[in-house]
Amino acid sequence: MVPEKFRWNLRPVSGVVGVARVRQVRLDTKEHPLKLYALINAESGSTPDNSEDALRTELQAIGLVADIVPVGAGDLNAAVQAALASGPDALIVWGGDGSVACALSASGPSGPPVLALPGGTMNLVHKRLHGEDMDWKRILASALSAPESEPFSAGCVSDHLFFVAAMMGQVTALAESREAARHGQLLKAAQLAVSSDALTLDRRLRLESVHASGNQTFDAVAAAVVIGDGPAPRLEVAAVDPQSTFDWMAIAVDALANGWREADSIEIDETRTVLITEVDGEEFAATIDGETLTMPSGTIISLKRHAANVLRARPT
Repeated sequence: MVPEKFRWNLRPVSGVVGVARVRQVRLDTKEHPLKLYALINAESGSTPDNSEDALRTELQAIGLVADIVPVGAGDLNAAVQAALASGPDALIVWGGDGSVACALSASGPSGPPVLALPGGTMNLVHKRLHGEDMDWKRILASALSAPESEPFSAGCVSDHLFFVAAMMGQVTALAESREAARHGQLLKAAQLAVSSDALTLDRRLRLESVHASGNQTFDAVAAAVVIGDGPAPRLEVAAVDPQSTFDWMAIAVDALANGWREADSIEIDETRTVLITEVDGEEFAATIDGETLTMPSGTIISLKRHAANVLRARPT
């Protein structure tokens, strides 16, 4: 059940057929104090050693209290379930992308909103939520000063949700190399990059974006599916089809200079469903929100417009 304090008001979005915007009436936290539960993943990349005391102090400064529970990565799933079982009005999660994704997936569209505080290395979900300002104190104060619960969309692969992007193709093997480098294992990083054949052009993908007016097909060496926000959430599909290693370098420079959405060498489409096949019918390498895995040929990625509820920092 959605807590009584977070009932939805639906109204149509002007000019967009069949789409409704979910708008939350702001809650007066002085008359109706929020019941808050906070999980801190102290093993994340950038949570401070005094994170529990620091969070309690910042909450007290804005007149709020919370049940605050530090948790290790191995205990995160059980901790999230315990937090949700306590019936909070909102769940604060201070940690990295994996911690926040775990809470969002478990809470779902009928659960309490999740307030994500940046405590990881990349903080990609947090940036999608709050923008580029990653000061956790400002995010906390802004989101809770006049809290509004909003729907948050996700991509869905089988029964697995992702909240930023899925990347497909052999080039995703570089993710393991990047992780090794991040931990200071430079020799291992170099070995992984060379042995992975990450820039090979031999493995090819076919992407088919579904549209009512007719499907759009792209052939590619690598592809990305990014969650696009706005009044009408969508999947942004990017297909990359270099003809040589030099092309790879040119595409990288183009995307760096102009942004990947504006790069001439990357084909872009918007859809709610995309079918991805490997031309020889084999499994292919992929990452989902940074998690390395393999996908079977014929994988379908679909948009889930209301995957969870969130609290965001308000624009200043």
